[in-house]
Amino acid sequence: LEESSHEHRLGYGLAIGYGYGVAPRDNQRGSDVQDVRTLAIEPSLRIPLHTFGDGEAWYDGRLDGLLQATVLVELDPRSGTAAGGSLGLRYLFSPNWKTRPYIEGSLGVGDLDFGLTGQDDGVSFFIHTALGIRHPISDDFSLIASVLWQHVSNANSHPPNLGIDTVGFRVGLELW
Repeated sequence: LEESSHEHRLGYGLAIGYGYGVAPRDNQRGSDVQDVRTLAIEPSLRIPLHTFGDGEAWYDGRLDGLLQATVLVELDPRSGTAAGGSLGLRYLFSPNWKTRPYIEGSLGVGDLDFGLTGQDDGVSFFIHTALGIRHPISDDFSLIASVLWQHVSNANSHPPNLGIDTVGFRVGLELW
């Protein structure tokens, strides 16, 4: 199928990822939020929103809306879970390339139960950005791989709130 035949179809995906805690802010250093390691399971729904350009330039592409669920399993320093949903956007570059780069970002809300001393459990907000590639393996299936940054915080609604920042990777399969 050509790209134009998918312009108005919903897409579905399932990805798994691994996140490694980082401390971009001084107050996170030496805290257990820096030591977090997570496994992520992320089902998603993609909604084509708009196609840009005529497909000749490298920056031409398609903007998709994303509805994504995230389940995080804390592997270290303790054992816990987090789950939530997010809304976002993905821009898929270069419709004439077989392997296409993309950039995405999303905002969401969920429940955190990691038992950390530096981040209170409960209602939390999720922010994530990713740089990735999408490679078709058939007319309807593609592989994705991305590097992503994720931030989980309660927006200072209840202390402590150092925030959990992870950098990691994600691989998955997308239908359509």
